[in-house]
Amino acid sequence: MKASVYILLCLNVVFVAVTNNALAVTNNYQTHLEKAQWDFSGDAFGCEITHRVQSFGTLQLIAKPGEAITLTLQSDWLDLNNNQSLASVISPAWQAKNSLQPPTTVLNWLGVSASSQKNTAAFLEALEQGLTWQIAISTAETNYQVSSSPVATQKVANQFRICRQQLLPQPFSYLRRLDLRFASNSSHLLASHEQDLYAVYRYLQADPSIKEILIDGHADASGDHLTNLLLSKERADEVMSRLIELGVPISMIQVRHHGNRAPIASNNDVTGRELNRRVSLRLVKSATNKMASQGASK
Repeated sequence: MKASVYILLCLNVVFVAVTNNALAVTNNYQTHLEKAQWDFSGDAFGCEITHRVQSFGTLQLIAKPGEAITLTLQSDWLDLNNNQSLASVISPAWQAKNSLQPPTTVLNWLGVSASSQKNTAAFLEALEQGLTWQIAISTAETNYQVSSSPVATQKVANQFRICRQQLLPQPFSYLRRLDLRFASNSSHLLASHEQDLYAVYRYLQADPSIKEILIDGHADASGDHLTNLLLSKERADEVMSRLIELGVPISMIQVRHHGNRAPIASNNDVTGRELNRRVSLRLVKSATNKMASQGASK
């Protein structure tokens, strides 16, 4: 008897939970087509498409150097930590259905912002096709459906694509301090070095606040001190020469070589020696720019 009563109580709880979920109200948010607007802004440091969803917040598509496209929903009032929402591309009802699943991505919430970098290129393609973005948000109390307004989207999508092609190869956070690794007893520049040095050159063209490039050559402890000192100089000189060939003014470059005097790892094993065979390259911004950056971050 007790077992049957317990089962009935459990079934009742499940029924109530399912019923409450089925009856949960879904609040829809979408800007009316006549008021809808898509805005583009961008330069070598980043590209952005912004779309305002009336009474809810802002949808954004963001591209930055060295990163995948980010899809973001910024809410004006909904705060959801440790939650996820499904973003989908929705075709209009009149469009013929096909067998392919619509592109989707999962947005991860942090406070009032939800974002994803997975499968986001499909959302740019959706803008080119005039399709709708739709985000389904579920909370314990209410469900929300946030939709973009598919009007005049092709122009901003094209501007965004062109902007992405002109982005810097890497951001300052990557280039500010580079360690270029070298093979044993070699000062030969690798293909990865060439890519990084070209990225440095491109960044210098875009950011006039960089006033100096510090280049420091190093070697591991294999061999005698004088040989290592000369090898570290050859490595540093190779990096400097390549930057000058690319178009970096020699007046911006300061070169030093240290042999094996400044290891960053133990020279007693292979891994440590690989880390010590390096040229460190550092970009130095002007003091004025540093103060402005610190003030903006406060």
